[in-house]
Amino acid sequence: MKTTVKVRFFLLLMLMGILTAQTWAANRYLITTEQANQAHDYALRYVENEVAYLFGGRQSVEAYLTALADGKVPGEEIGVDASAVVVNAYRHVVPNIRFFFDESGKTLVSDATSSLIAKYNSIPITQEELGPGDLIFFKDANGSINGIAIFSELRGSVIHFITASANAGKVVRTNAYLNGEFWTTRFAGFGRLQYTIAE
Repeated sequence: MKTTVKVRFFLLLMLMGILTAQTWAANRYLITTEQANQAHDYALRYVENEVAYLFGGRQSVEAYLTALADGKVPGEEIGVDASAVVVNAYRHVVPNIRFFFDESGKTLVSDATSSLIAKYNSIPITQEELGPGDLIFFKDANGSINGIAIFSELRGSVIHFITASANAGKVVRTNAYLNGEFWTTRFAGFGRLQYTIAE
């Protein structure tokens, strides 16, 4: 009799765990094609407005233009880095977006670095699955994720993408040859954003 009670209790705990996991999994959303297109279009606004590069800069396009009109110095006081372009482009589409901070999925943050997006907030996709708004990850010499871009299009062996470029000093729509040295040494993978929302 005691064994039966223990088995039932164990099965109940397992069922609760499964339901909790399913409920949590249901709170993970994968970006749709329409949302990705909208995020891509917002990222283009950074390019069109020549928003300055600033390491750690997090402004939306609107906040940047307001600060610029108030006399703030581009690239010193205002600007964005590559992960901010991605985060703000998707925040424009999903205003209450939250990002997973670790593998557990229990800690959520309102902002994310390139590395966090690559590790916990995207699913890997192939080159054939790419659509505007999908993500491109870049790595350093040690193989660590240190850059991100928003995919625009592929023309033959040339891939076009949007990123905040320290070299250019601003957000640019640029490109790379798939068989070129930059791409073969820096490319780390393609991804599609997954996220949750604030309740």
